[in-house]
Parts: sequence; C-alpha cells; structure tokens
Amino acid sequence: MKLPNDPIVILTFVLALGGNVTWAIIFFTNSIKRKYAAERDFGHLKNNLKTLTDNLTILFKEQDRRFDSQDKDLLEIKAYLIGKGILNREDD
Repeated sequence: MKLPNDPIVILTFVLALGGNVTWAIIFFTNSIKRKYAAERDFGHLKNNLKTLTDNLTILFKEQDRRFDSQDKDLLEIKAYLIGKGILNREDD
C-alpha cells in the first residue's frame, strides 16, 4: 500500500486526527468535571441529611421534655383537685 503524496490529503488526515484528539481530550476533561460535580452534589446531600437528622433529634428531645412537663403539671392539678375534694380518686 502506497501512502498518498498529495498535500491536501495529508492535511485533511492531520486535521481529522487533530479533531479526534481534541474531542477525546475535551470528553475526558468533561467526564472528570462531571465526576467532581457528582461527588460535590452527593456531599451536599449527605451534609443536608445529617443536618436534618440532627434537627429531628433535637425536635424529638424537646417534644419529650414538653410532654414530661405536661404530665407533671397534670399530676399536680389532679393531686390539688383530689386534695380539695373536687375530684374523687375513682374519677380517673
């Protein structure tokens, strides 16, 4: 097989090869950028989930504290009413 001597054919081949190499480099760099962006987005989602979990834990602790306080207040009211004779012990 004989290689062509025509400068136009050689120039066309070199330009096509250069275009393919350029496309490969751009494709590779874009894939690296997409990978980095996906990792960054996953990190943000992970941090948001941790923050939500921490906030829910705080919320449930506060809710338990309030329920305990209300139980204590109701018990004191019930004891007061029983002590004054307004409420009988059997009236639960």
